[in-house]
Amino acid sequence: MLRRVNRPVSTAPGVGMAVVVAVLALAVSLAGCATERTGNGQLPAADDPVAWAGRLCASLQPLGSLRGQLPALDPNNPSVGRATLSTYFTSAEQAADQALTGLAQAGPSPIAGGDVAVAALGGALHRLRDAYHEAKTKIDALDPKDPVGLGTQLPGIFSSLAAASNDADLNTLGANAALNDAVKKAPSCSLTSRSAGAGG
Repeated sequence: MLRRVNRPVSTAPGVGMAVVVAVLALAVSLAGCATERTGNGQLPAADDPVAWAGRLCASLQPLGSLRGQLPALDPNNPSVGRATLSTYFTSAEQAADQALTGLAQAGPSPIAGGDVAVAALGGALHRLRDAYHEAKTKIDALDPKDPVGLGTQLPGIFSSLAAASNDADLNTLGANAALNDAVKKAPSCSLTSRSAGAGG
């Protein structure tokens, strides 16, 4: 009855989050970061490019933590499926919001062009967060007992999420050679070998 629902649920949300992490080329493995902050919530200025890059990795950890957490739906229970998707979209929205907070707290960049790259990345994360919020809103508005409505809405929802996950501005960190080099050297960062199109 929900045959059309099963496939996008098993791929699209995970692909969206995996694309974000892969495009950023950052699979975060925290090894401890400074916690002292200034009065405005930012960390103290970092003169070391590697230390600052490590802060960016830490800020993106919430996105990396969602990898592999794919919602599985029971095709015979649209009510539970709707609730499962709603919970997943909520978690994804919160992860993007936490990443934005981390970026804001990272402080000014000691790398030329770093602040511009982070500003562009922040804009993309805002759009990604909004896309997951919109997806949750649409799912929550559906009749939980209506499998036809769920199957009809999912393609459009996943299309919007895919567009947000493939935002060109998500690649701004990797496009800055000096920043990319600092990321490779930061102890709290590790590069992913997965391609941008890989699933989670």
